[in-house]
Amino acid sequence: MTTDSDEKTSGTGPAAAGTAGPAPARAGWSRVAPLLEKYGLLILFVLLFLFFANFWDRPGTFRSAANLQSVLGTYAVPGVLALAAIVPLVCGQFDLTIGSVAGLTALSTAAVLTRYEGPLWLAVLLALVIGVVIGAVNGFLVAYVGVNPFITTLGMASVITGLITLYANGATIIISDPTLTSLGSASLFGVPQILFALAAVAVVVYYLLGHTPFGRYLHAIGSNPTAARLVGLDVRRLVLASFVLSGTLAAIAGVLLVARNGNANPQVGGQILTLPALAAAFLGATAIRPGRFNVLGTLLAVFFVAFALSGLNLNDVDQWITDFFTGAALVAAVALSTLIGRRRAGAG
Repeated sequence: MTTDSDEKTSGTGPAAAGTAGPAPARAGWSRVAPLLEKYGLLILFVLLFLFFANFWDRPGTFRSAANLQSVLGTYAVPGVLALAAIVPLVCGQFDLTIGSVAGLTALSTAAVLTRYEGPLWLAVLLALVIGVVIGAVNGFLVAYVGVNPFITTLGMASVITGLITLYANGATIIISDPTLTSLGSASLFGVPQILFALAAVAVVVYYLLGHTPFGRYLHAIGSNPTAARLVGLDVRRLVLASFVLSGTLAAIAGVLLVARNGNANPQVGGQILTLPALAAAFLGATAIRPGRFNVLGTLLAVFFVAFALSGLNLNDVDQWITDFFTGAALVAAVALSTLIGRRRAGAG
């Protein structure tokens, strides 16, 4: 005869049975949870695409080749800006000038080509110089003077907006350079050519951040700047370099913006371009390599937002809904990436 005490001792009673059950479930969840965390955004993207492609008002239009090409081509520029955003974010800094830099370099590119009838190479070179200079000023103020990056780049964005208004005076500059307009509007094998430009930028940023000492140093600074300084890293120089690279990439985005639109509109830039880029950067930090800003996750986030907005716009939703979606995506992305980062830091 088995007594209660024998059951407790031997581990064969109801109490033991009750504790043995959840263990396999917990073990199974512990294996599934990392996969969901890593590929959750990809799964959500597929579900969202299938929803808009098969339901609501205009599924045929959404899944048409023309719409797919339009979305991929249009969001190549925000993709480059999102990659520009993650470079300083990797080392714990913000750059809120990326949209303004893109607007200014778009204007300078169009002005050189149209108003001054200069060659394309000179227009591109000037855009890159502008991006480097603004990035260097941002980096110097943040790294060497010690000004808060949020205040520095927000103020610089306002200065750039003022310069754009001063020069353009509200006028849109239209370009006719066939090489540049072809890059923005033509397709190769059914894929917008401008998407290849985004892919080239992504490969470069992926290599720099993931496979060079420069990238590893930036990640080290973002994880613990004090420790990075103690092991001998020149933190100030590296932070400066991250802002310079961010400004350069934003300048490239400005040139691509002119190529895509065929003009430079002084109203396109600033917050209109910066917020979606930041939303994609933070949302991308919740995917592929959760808790870390990464290129693949960022690109996935860019096109998740792109196709979501395309589906909403094709169904004629009110403008406030798309604005609400973009803002909510940014807030949710920041919250999720912060929580994932804290959880992983605690686990480590």
